[in-house]
Amino acid sequence: MKIKELALLVGGAVEGDDGSDIEGASGIDTAKKSDIVFAVDERRLSQAENSQASCILTIQSIRKSQKPIIRVEDPKLSFLLIYNALLKKTLTGAFIDPSASIAPSARLSKNVWIGPHVTIEDNVVIGDSTIIDGNTFIKKNCEIGDFCHIYPNVTLYDNTILKNHVILHSGAVVGSDGFGYVKNKGMILKFPQIGKVIIEENVEIGANTTIDRGSLDNTVIGANSKIDNLCQIAHNVKIGKNMLMAGQTGVSGSTIIKDNVTMGGQVGIADNVVIGNNVMIGAQSGIFGKIKDNAVIWGTPARPLHDTKRQMAVVAWITKNFKLLSKKMKE
Repeated sequence: MKIKELALLVGGAVEGDDGSDIEGASGIDTAKKSDIVFAVDERRLSQAENSQASCILTIQSIRKSQKPIIRVEDPKLSFLLIYNALLKKTLTGAFIDPSASIAPSARLSKNVWIGPHVTIEDNVVIGDSTIIDGNTFIKKNCEIGDFCHIYPNVTLYDNTILKNHVILHSGAVVGSDGFGYVKNKGMILKFPQIGKVIIEENVEIGANTTIDRGSLDNTVIGANSKIDNLCQIAHNVKIGKNMLMAGQTGVSGSTIIKDNVTMGGQVGIADNVVIGNNVMIGAQSGIFGKIKDNAVIWGTPARPLHDTKRQMAVVAWITKNFKLLSKKMKE
């Protein structure tokens, strides 16, 4: 794309030659000719000028440069938008590796890319410009939207639904049976797991994360949510929009997580919990009850952040002064 086209895309103003072609977006240290980079201060701008980059995204107030620059309000955000636009331009079009196994009833839209040893079962539907990398297994009746990217060794169980622009990283398993059992007379009986997993638009799922299908209802991951590596989402969980979940977090069955929730790593959430909108949860917290909107919580059991800090300070003081306290108690 031409520099002037990229400037139009991000609402920026060009200084210098706006007719050069830009083929890639990269970091300053690895930039090649025809790449665009971003610089948010004078130091990074000087580094960008000494690199091979052909264009620099930068802020409105920075000095002029001998290289073509695009002035924008937020260079990092503009870089992201340009990166995505250039990525779409480099899609190689339709391809199916000869080793892939695709059922005759599967329906593939235009520009779908299928890697080696992929298996696609009956009645699977795959949208435009979706990439499915090697060794992925997609079971029957799955629906995959446009511009999705499924990395190697992903497994989609029956009836899983991915909307547009979903990313699944290597080793993710979506739609496996939930951990649902009933005890009866010394026996452990498996409860039916017949729901679906529905992943809304612009969701990204990390490597080796597992998302269980619903038992009788569906498991739903809301639009624009981002889930890190090694997380576990149990059956019937409902996650809202714009959630951020860090690694090794576990969510038990039938929990509801509303919009704009952020949680650190290794959080554990009990079953049938409701977490409100705009909640922030500190790392390694244990959630056992309802959390109201806009709460900032931490600890096990999780409580308001200032309460947890106060408790930790008190425990630390008592530990430090234990001998003195013991002596006074004896007196």
